[in-house]
Amino acid sequence: MMPRRATTNPGKLIVTAMLGACAALNLAVLALCLLHPPALNSDFMAFWSFPRFAATHPIAQIYNATSLQGFQQSLYPGFNSFYPYLYPPTFLLPSWWLKFFSFAAAQWLWTLAGLGIFIAAVFAFFPQRPWLMLLALLASPASLLNGVTGETAYFTTALLFLGFAALPRRPLLAGIAFGLLTLKPQLGVLIPFFLLARGEWAAIVAASATALGLIALSCLAFPPGLWLLWAHTLPAYQTQYFASHGLNLNIIITPAANLVTLGVAPATAWAVQTLCSALAAALTFLAARRAPYPLAVAMLLIGSFLAVPHAYAYDTITLPAAMALCLTGKTPLWQVLLGCLVYLAPLLLLSPASHWFLYSLPESLLFATIAVLALSAAGSLRKTVVDAGP
Repeated sequence: MMPRRATTNPGKLIVTAMLGACAALNLAVLALCLLHPPALNSDFMAFWSFPRFAATHPIAQIYNATSLQGFQQSLYPGFNSFYPYLYPPTFLLPSWWLKFFSFAAAQWLWTLAGLGIFIAAVFAFFPQRPWLMLLALLASPASLLNGVTGETAYFTTALLFLGFAALPRRPLLAGIAFGLLTLKPQLGVLIPFFLLARGEWAAIVAASATALGLIALSCLAFPPGLWLLWAHTLPAYQTQYFASHGLNLNIIITPAANLVTLGVAPATAWAVQTLCSALAAALTFLAARRAPYPLAVAMLLIGSFLAVPHAYAYDTITLPAAMALCLTGKTPLWQVLLGCLVYLAPLLLLSPASHWFLYSLPESLLFATIAVLALSAAGSLRKTVVDAGP
């Protein structure tokens, strides 16, 4: 539930000004893109190419970098980059329809479908002030990046919102939403800990059945051996990506990527990432057992980006929602400013500051701040119950 008063007066003025500026920027960029559409290097090119490749080649080659890169360069004259297929085989199921449309038509349909599902999910997750939250989320720099690149964040964010909106009263529906999120599994890595901590067995069964159903469908549609190829190639791609000196790892917002950017040895970066994953999982589990539901959900939404080695800035549309779940009339100004920094962070990754700005630092501080709020609220709740007596 959204609080009636978001911040103290100075904080409210700062947040209002920030949202207005970001909304104006997003509208200006949208108008520019409509007038002068980017010719190449949109992430949507990848999603459009994947089903086309799978329909015209031995499908196992979709995990072969040389074959897929050559195909993409033949589709887009002048394109000299590469979008590998890093997704599980199930991802081809909901994206197969893209091959029946031209690139432009498919991109419009993809974006409108994502926005439609996203808007419905915002109204479900924030029933008291849906329009205000919709404005805040669509105005976010993360939303701008997602819209311009044609990425998947509107879909994945919608599944998270729908799942957590439904969980308290409709756990089966929540489980279905969480099961569908396995199409991009890294964004739901903390959900099992959350559900186990709360004893949400109906949601767990529904999520498992949905995920297994998707796997079964993919094995019917494609050779089951694709799963072994995915399991084999994904770690190799990840290692190559972190070892590359030609890629800007700052656009990845996770602790491991940020450390590699600083020149830390990959082995050390992976060790720190493992520790961050364990801490995020443990604190999320603890909050889900003891803290008020909104604060526990907020911890999961933020902690998910600390628990995985591979996530991008456009995925962070969920972070403003997490912050909104925690804001009250007594929120200190420094916490409001920290939230503003996290909100604006994707813009810094596109600026000259990208060479030194490490997204995971303010993200970690925000996670720690909300963890303190959540566990303090849990302690106060237990004290109230004990004082009340039988």
